[in-house]
Amino acid sequence: MFEFQRLHWVASITGVLEVIKQNVLTVVILLIVGSRNESPYFIWFIGLGLISAFGLGIMSWFRFKYQLLEDEIHIYKGIFIQKKLYIHKNRVQVTEISAGIIQRLFGLVSLTIQTAGGGSERAVLSALNTQTANNIVEVLNPKGIEHGGLESTLRLDEHFSYVETNQSLNLQNSLDLYHGQNPEWSLSNKRLFYLALTSGEFGIIATILGTILGQLSEFITDENIQWIVDRIPLIQQPGIYFVLFSVATVILVSYLLSILSSFVRYYGFTIRKVGKELHITRGLLERIQTTVPYNRIQALKSTEGLLRQPFGLESISIISAGHQQGQQQKSLVAAPLILCDEREAFFQQFFGDWELANGISQQQRNQLQETSQDLYSCLDDVLIPIQTNLEPSDNKQLQLYAIAPKNAFFRYLRRPNYLWLFPTLLGIYWLPWLVWLALLSIPATLYGWITYKDTELGLSSELIYIRHRALARKHIWIPKIRLQSSGNTQHIFQKSKRLYHLIFSVVSGSQELRVRVKDFSSDAMRSVMKWLHC
Repeated sequence: MFEFQRLHWVASITGVLEVIKQNVLTVVILLIVGSRNESPYFIWFIGLGLISAFGLGIMSWFRFKYQLLEDEIHIYKGIFIQKKLYIHKNRVQVTEISAGIIQRLFGLVSLTIQTAGGGSERAVLSALNTQTANNIVEVLNPKGIEHGGLESTLRLDEHFSYVETNQSLNLQNSLDLYHGQNPEWSLSNKRLFYLALTSGEFGIIATILGTILGQLSEFITDENIQWIVDRIPLIQQPGIYFVLFSVATVILVSYLLSILSSFVRYYGFTIRKVGKELHITRGLLERIQTTVPYNRIQALKSTEGLLRQPFGLESISIISAGHQQGQQQKSLVAAPLILCDEREAFFQQFFGDWELANGISQQQRNQLQETSQDLYSCLDDVLIPIQTNLEPSDNKQLQLYAIAPKNAFFRYLRRPNYLWLFPTLLGIYWLPWLVWLALLSIPATLYGWITYKDTELGLSSELIYIRHRALARKHIWIPKIRLQSSGNTQHIFQKSKRLYHLIFSVVSGSQELRVRVKDFSSDAMRSVMKWLHC
């Protein structure tokens, strides 16, 4: 296939839908404005916009063509200005094959090729037959295709019935894997249900619904409010009860939509190791298979959400140079929901050479707290913990650990209170009732204490392990060779206690992912710098 080819004509339909999707906010605003506008010219304006969308979609398909060579792909696109994109196989980070409803109707798939260059170098071939898409992936990822290529793992119209699933959510090690040459793991229906119940998209959807309702003030009239009040026995008359009912309705609808969104996105989730690649498949309405070469993985991240941590549940994600953090997925999910106790087994199957899978054990953490020791050294290229009782047999290799020092404890307790304390003190003079906000110091201080307990750092010969907390508790594993930069900061209030913020960054899509670990001692900072040069 060395000649320029065009996509299937279905790409013109997907192009039209893409134009509408990119301008969905504009369409919503126009519909709201149009409902208040009785001018006949507005209808013509809307019709002209739809005709333009169809025209742009068809022209974008006509101008799009691609050429597959032995080790690269050339893509020409653009309606008025033609853009030429040349992607060599050595620059490809992630390839993704998906099939939406329209593609399925015609037996087609969409292929996305992502490089480390960001959005401008993200190529999408929206209408290909399956064989052509597999051929392109085989050219761009030649080392990972084994056992019949992608056709053996990509079944866009079938459920992955050959993968056994775990049917329990108890607190035992129940990771169900196929221990063959190509390990597999899939998300069971019970876990999918709990994943949907604990989805973190609730707040985003609630904000969107609130914004939309704010634009529908024309329909919120006294007559409509009274109509609702008459049909709900709990609301006796318009007032505070109606406001509470409206807020509760928005929350309930947002929660149901977040459950539906998670179910549709992660239905049939399967991860499979094929040679030197990971194949991740998911989706109900749109079946998506993502291929990730191991040598493109920049870091791994585990997230324990507020609703999941009490049950010992977490999700594991892959940080890749070709997967942009600004996309809807935010990161490439490797396991949407597993037990924390299953993490080590999961790592052994899919990331076997990654150390510190379980981070710092409770015994080691207690020893550090008793000795208050976070000073480590690097001698003769061997990492040695100083003045600790850790035995080398406890780990695959000698490893270094550090926790937040005791002299940073009160800084962790105070930091969450800064956000509300100063505005409250300034407003008390005019609004004395704000003094009741002082009660917020209780949960804020508790959050600071939890953050202090959850902050820790681990070093091995190959990678760095970081545990910290925003709202959710996060674990991050970064190989030393993948670190793009590292550094530290110190402000005037830290200097007297010899504390530093440690900063680490890796490539993530078109930008860097920065991780900051707060208030570690100068000894720990120097140890990290020595580790980087070992």
